[in-house]
Amino acid sequence: MGVKHEEAASATTISPNDGRTEFQPRAPDGGFGWVIVFASFMQHVLSIGIAYTVGVYYPFFMEKFQVTSSTAAWVSAMHFATFFGMGPVSGWLTNKIGTAAVSFSGSIIAGCACCAAAYSHSIYIVIVCFGLIAGIGSGFMFIASVTAVSRWFDQKRPLATGIAVSGAGIGIFVCAPFFRLLIDHYGGEGALLIEGGLALQGCVFALLLRPIPPNEKCKKYNDVIESKNERIPLQKAPLDDGSAKPFPLMMLPNCAPKVYETMGSVVRSRTFWLFAVSQFLTFVSSMGPLVFLYNRAVLDLGVEPMQASYVLSILGIANTCGRLLFGALANRFPKSSLYLLSGTIMTYGVATAFSVLGTSFWSLAIYAVIFGAGYGT
Repeated sequence: MGVKHEEAASATTISPNDGRTEFQPRAPDGGFGWVIVFASFMQHVLSIGIAYTVGVYYPFFMEKFQVTSSTAAWVSAMHFATFFGMGPVSGWLTNKIGTAAVSFSGSIIAGCACCAAAYSHSIYIVIVCFGLIAGIGSGFMFIASVTAVSRWFDQKRPLATGIAVSGAGIGIFVCAPFFRLLIDHYGGEGALLIEGGLALQGCVFALLLRPIPPNEKCKKYNDVIESKNERIPLQKAPLDDGSAKPFPLMMLPNCAPKVYETMGSVVRSRTFWLFAVSQFLTFVSSMGPLVFLYNRAVLDLGVEPMQASYVLSILGIANTCGRLLFGALANRFPKSSLYLLSGTIMTYGVATAFSVLGTSFWSLAIYAVIFGAGYGT
């Protein structure tokens, strides 16, 4: 185990500012971290529940504003574009002001945007409010909650992240029929107001996304390094008398070397671009089923609106099972994570190609299970 720690230390990037090693508190891998996982789980329920069930409102938008399905689809298109497009912005803000502040702000933005959409008298205002602005808020909630979990866990990160993001599937499973029920009883405007109120509840969970408490021992090490004003290799640790001697990193159980990595070093990596292009193509292809699956059931196959919402619920619960299963597998077989990802993408890609042959609710339900579980990776 000591060899592994030393190998990891030697590969760590040193601060580009002055070349000195800096230590930070080590990820606890438990403790209050499980509260962070719960808060992140609930933020996923709310943010993904809002984002992935916009299609439930399509018939309402088409009837109220007398627009075509392609025009109504701009609401989802804009929501998803900003939801995922805010990743770099929310990541930068998270580093500046913390995960709690970003997630809290996102909850307020999403909640107010949903309420504003309820009073809109034009589909274009809905696109701006429910699409653009609510997408920004949901994106802040989503990215900040994922980042918070990754900071509290190291060895158990795949499992903890899998549990946290499984809230996405629960959000789809619960919200799709729930919002459809609200539309039937209170109309689209009332449903949007209630949805806005639910988004505002995310403020409560955002406050739980605390950073790792500071560690006095790490601060002491950093003070020694700063007072010496010299670069100390990561394989050596500062001692109380100010000297630095070879020291196994595992002897510092509560501290870890801080990794500095600039955006420039990331974008110059060929691996980064291969993965980025792969994920771009994956998300482009997966947006179609997520946006139009409900519409296909209602408009093309003649399924009742409430029953069609169950297709999204089936997709959601399969998504949750997939995230938990593949999170556990990634934690158990970390070297096989890439093969798991590639295999599941290929599986639900083939299922999407053959889904056009389905002509009934049950055929869509089977496809929703395959797609939901695969998308859960």
